[in-house]
Amino acid sequence: MTDPLMEHVERGEPAALLARSLDLLDGMVAGAPPLLRWYVPASAALVLGRGQRLDEVATDLPVLRRHSGGGAVLFDADLLSLDLVLAAGHPLADGDLGAVFLAVGEAWAAALGELGVGELTVHRGPAAGRLGGADPLRAAICYAAPGRGEVLHDGRKLVGLAQRRRRHGVLVQCGLLWRWRPAVLLAAFGADPADPAIHAAAVGLHDLLDHPPGQAAVVAAVDRAVRNSVKRV
Repeated sequence: MTDPLMEHVERGEPAALLARSLDLLDGMVAGAPPLLRWYVPASAALVLGRGQRLDEVATDLPVLRRHSGGGAVLFDADLLSLDLVLAAGHPLADGDLGAVFLAVGEAWAAALGELGVGELTVHRGPAAGRLGGADPLRAAICYAAPGRGEVLHDGRKLVGLAQRRRRHGVLVQCGLLWRWRPAVLLAAFGADPADPAIHAAAVGLHDLLDHPPGQAAVVAAVDRAVRNSVKRV
């Protein structure tokens, strides 16, 4: 029997999943309730942030660009993605760009904490690595440096966030690592696939716990926490 929670997790080809994110944002109308969408790719791709160039990487994987900012991710079965779309007029869709990150990150941390994941913190400062910054490699790889609102376990990134704003509202894209395997990303940027600093910068839920919560439990807990968080604002 199909788990009804899993009916809410889309599975498809990477390019189609990314295109749907922007379609949902552009389809929002003023006053519409927050929209949450979960998805996992059926095949792997390397996905760059909006400000990155396709010629920065060399890989056998398909190379795509998402509509939000930030660094590159390996978009595969080890990444559980959530889109949160808020319509123009929502308090978190206007004004301070960091407010929505903090609200969403706190919701993720609370939900994962309820599921037994300890030692979680939410990064409240500015992004530790920016494109063109002092450490280009950390800036280029999303999970190699924390940004505002992102969820860390003992200083290592577990949940990454990025956003895109248009006149219809704001799209917040979230990614939970099941496992952190950065060798493919490092090789794509011409770096040492075994770079110890990058390997130590993030961690996956399955790397942390001997008996991690399953996808259904994570989706249920985080979905509920995020909906409650944006409803209270």
